[in-house]
Amino acid sequence: MSTVVQMAEAHLLNVQREIQNLNERKIQIDQEIEQLTSYLNDGAQELQEAQSEAEAEQASAPEAPLQTGPDTGTTFTQ
Repeated sequence: MSTVVQMAEAHLLNVQREIQNLNERKIQIDQEIEQLTSYLNDGAQELQEAQSEAEAEQASAPEAPLQTGPDTGTTFTQ
């Protein structure tokens, strides 16, 4: 009977260690999620700012007349 008890105790210790390992991995995963979320938000903000600046520059640029060349067809100039 003691062998069964010893096996059960050993098994429960293994389960306890696995729970500890999973909790440690969970903490690491949560930290990585936070870092990636921050990176994503920063990148999205920078992209939005760049798009806004490009739109502002395009809106303030004067209209360029269309010109046609003999060999090139229709071209746009600034």
